[in-house]
Amino acid sequence: MNQATDKQLLAPAISGDALAEARALIGLPIRVEQWNYEATRDVIRHYAWGIGDDNPLFSDPEYAKSTPWGGIIAPPTFFFGIWDAVVAPGLPDVQWYYSGIDAEFYHPIRRNDAITASAEYVDAQPLSGKTVANMIVQTGDVRYHDQNGRLMTKVLSHCFRVARQAAKGGLSYAPREKHVFTADELAHIADAQINEFVRGSAVLCWDDVVVGAELPGTVRGPINQLDMTTYYCGAVGTSGYKSTKLRWKYKNWANHSPEKLPNNYDKSYYGAVVLPSIGHQDAKVATVDLGMPGPYDNGPQRCGMLTTVVTNWIGDGGFVRSVSARLKMPVIFGDCNYFKGRVTAKRMVDGVGLVDIELWGENQLGQLTIKGSAVAELPCR
Repeated sequence: MNQATDKQLLAPAISGDALAEARALIGLPIRVEQWNYEATRDVIRHYAWGIGDDNPLFSDPEYAKSTPWGGIIAPPTFFFGIWDAVVAPGLPDVQWYYSGIDAEFYHPIRRNDAITASAEYVDAQPLSGKTVANMIVQTGDVRYHDQNGRLMTKVLSHCFRVARQAAKGGLSYAPREKHVFTADELAHIADAQINEFVRGSAVLCWDDVVVGAELPGTVRGPINQLDMTTYYCGAVGTSGYKSTKLRWKYKNWANHSPEKLPNNYDKSYYGAVVLPSIGHQDAKVATVDLGMPGPYDNGPQRCGMLTTVVTNWIGDGGFVRSVSARLKMPVIFGDCNYFKGRVTAKRMVDGVGLVDIELWGENQLGQLTIKGSAVAELPCR
C-alpha cells in the first residue's frame, strides 16, 4: 500500500475556529483516572527505574533510613506515576504531544503516602514553530494532595495540539534512520551511565556552591522500545493504554457513553482505529500518520530524566523546590540523551539557601531536545 492509503488515523486541520473552541472549554473540571493511588516501595521504585534512576534514596529502605528523610521518598517527578498530568480536552482527532511542565514541590512524597490528583483546564494559546506554523498549547492546573489533605505538588502541565501529517499544515518531520553508534561511542555511553555521579550521603552545603559551576549531568540511551515499556510500568503513558477487554470497553464508551471516560482527552482519542499514542512504539504510525521522524520517547519521561541531573547533584540532604521544562524536538529510537546543568544563581530566602539551576538536554547530534530550570534547597552551615 502507498503512503496515501496506508494511514490509519483521521487528520483534520486546525481550523480558524480551533483556538476559540479550545478556549470555550477553559474552566472544565477534569475527570482524572489515576495510574497509582499509593506511593508504595515498589510503585516508587518502578517509576524511578523507568527513568533510569537507581538512587537508593528512592528504592532501598535500609539506605533511606539513614538519610535526613528517615525513609524512602519519591523522585520529584513521581507525580507522573500517579497521573500523567495531561490536560488536552476537545479538538477531535487533533494530535496532542507533551510540551512541558512548571512544577512546584512543597513536600516530598514518602513511602506509603496516599496521593489524590485533581485538575482543571486553565489556558489555551496559539503557537507557531519551525515544523508547524499553526499549533495550540493547552494548559492544565494539576494538584496532588496526600492522605492528610496537604498539597504536595502543583503542576502547570502544557500540551501541544498539532494537526497530523495528512492535514493541511500538519506535522511533517522527515523520517530519520535509527542512529548507528560506533563500538567506541557505545563504550563511552555505557561508561557514563555505569559510573554516573550520585552525591548520595555526602553533604553539599549552600555555602560551597559556586555560581557558574557545571553539574556532572547524566546520559540516558540509546532509547529503544524496552525503555518505553519499562517507563510505562511506573507511569503509564495515558488512560488510553488498556489491555484486551478494557481496550474494547473504552472504545465502546467513546462511541456510546463518553461521560464514563476521563475527559482530559477528547473522546475521539479512545475511539480511534488505533490508539494515537502507539506512535511511541510503532514506526509506521509515528511517521506515516503523525508526521514524526520515527517512534519517539515520552515527554514526561524526558522531563523526569532531566530532573535526575538535579537530584544526583544535591544529594540526600537537598530538596528540589521547582522544575520547569519545555520539549524542543523529538527524541526517537536510537537517540542518546545527554542531560546537563549549570548553577546560575544562589540566594537566601527567609533563612533558606536556594540555588537556581539551568537545565538542558541534547541528542548525539548536538541538537537541543529539552530546556528548563530548577530551584533546589540546600543545607547551610
